[in-house]
Amino acid sequence: GSFTSSLKGSFTSSLNGSFTSPVVVNTPPTPIDKVNVIHKHNAVAMRETFKRRASIVRRQSTKCCFEVLVTNWAETVEAGAEQFRYPVKVEDVVEMIKANEKIRCSGALHSCAPLIESQGIILSLTKLDQIISIDTTARIVRMQAGVRMHDLCAYLADYCLAVGTLGTIDWQTICGAVMTGTHGGGLTIPSLHDFVRSYTIVLPDGALKRVDKETSPSLFRAMAPSMGLFGAVVEMEMAVVPLEILEAKMISIPMEDVIQCFDNLMKTNKYARVVVYPTIKKATIWTANPVASREAAVANGATNNVGYTNFRNEEEKNMLESFLDLCNDNEFERADEVLECVLESQISRLNHYVGQYNHVLCLERNNGIPHADIEMNFSYEKYREVLKTVFNYYKTNRLPYYNFEIRTTNQDDAFLSCCQSRRGMWIDFQAKASISNNFFKVMTSLLKQYGYRKHWAKGMDNSDPRYIVDQFPDIAKFIEAVKLIDPNGKFRNEDGESWFQALDLLTGDWSESIKEETIVLREQLVEEEKKSECCLIAVCDG
Repeated sequence: GSFTSSLKGSFTSSLNGSFTSPVVVNTPPTPIDKVNVIHKHNAVAMRETFKRRASIVRRQSTKCCFEVLVTNWAETVEAGAEQFRYPVKVEDVVEMIKANEKIRCSGALHSCAPLIESQGIILSLTKLDQIISIDTTARIVRMQAGVRMHDLCAYLADYCLAVGTLGTIDWQTICGAVMTGTHGGGLTIPSLHDFVRSYTIVLPDGALKRVDKETSPSLFRAMAPSMGLFGAVVEMEMAVVPLEILEAKMISIPMEDVIQCFDNLMKTNKYARVVVYPTIKKATIWTANPVASREAAVANGATNNVGYTNFRNEEEKNMLESFLDLCNDNEFERADEVLECVLESQISRLNHYVGQYNHVLCLERNNGIPHADIEMNFSYEKYREVLKTVFNYYKTNRLPYYNFEIRTTNQDDAFLSCCQSRRGMWIDFQAKASISNNFFKVMTSLLKQYGYRKHWAKGMDNSDPRYIVDQFPDIAKFIEAVKLIDPNGKFRNEDGESWFQALDLLTGDWSESIKEETIVLREQLVEEEKKSECCLIAVCDG
């Protein structure tokens, strides 16, 4: 599909062009020497060419042959192209699962965690991209797992409906977004998985199972976020909401003023996002609220934006690239001057505008700059202490990136949800992949005292399994569900297996009351399986 066409296009032309001359190296090449197919000075062109596609790199071996690799958007994970399979029917998924011992599923490759790494095949579900039906009265849409978020948004808009919440991008697959715990930025709005009403999943043995809250309540709570540990989800039913026109505003304030206005900001706006720039001691406050009509917002001074409104346009992105380059050269004063220009440009564009729901909320439609993330979720009630600690730290320490972001989300009841049983405040720290590990280690150590829960899809490096167990009260129930559904670990890669074993060992040492709860859960799951099998037999007999 798209990957093959990329091979026929840019990659082939690169081989026929710039790589026709011998590659000069100072040391003998080894199988792990990697060279970017498209050089750094073409980075902007690369993002345009491979928009919403995996990047392509080559690996030079001692035999002078090339292994084509696929990388995720953040450039933190890579996999061999030969591992990918592209089923076009549910029957294809069933056969591939039956025929292989180790499997991981992939969507748009947005996560910076090693979720797609596989010791076997990688099932790309991007060709299962059909929207099957919509019930406009019940506001339920049924779709295949590989439907892209922007396609779903466009489809729903024709019915004056919308996805219940959106992250800052919309080129994810809908299932990938749900499985990894994607959330928006509104204190009254839960994460995306809370809008799902049913999953149709191909289990490790190839059986097809429907999971919903009514007939499989325990397994349903375990399904998302679960990073694909139960099998391959091929279909979902999701509740949707009325389409809104949003009036958005952005202002800049001193960083030190954020704490004082934070609670009121989050409670009086339906959508809000705080982006902090510690090196220049400023923050931008972005808000969006429903309005009766575009005309009403325009009469109030808003600019009418017909299409997507990017948080950063291409010129601002280029300036941020310059900021990072200057920081690498230790030219921090010049770098901060560039950052001031970025904020001035943003405020002039985004100070007051109106647009369609998804066109306003999907702020990073142009992909942004590739980076690694660590996103930490805190109880909303601790916002003051957490922010005070972070801001005090950056009074004397320089952030190795240009910003960090703060959003909020309502609670839900999923076993592995960072917002399980509590409203959450998210802080998303970002850095270029090459320097992210040490930086993230510092942040986790600094904020450990406040009981954070990490976003599962944004890297679990520097995490103590014992700390994870302490922060997720129902993690033992999740582990029991995984042991029942996939006891042999067909859908676990090496990283997932190591985490599974550590968490299983730790939760096995819990108190007798917790053990009793997990035993009851196992009995419930077994009973759910029996009911599901009876329903399947009845359907087949019918």
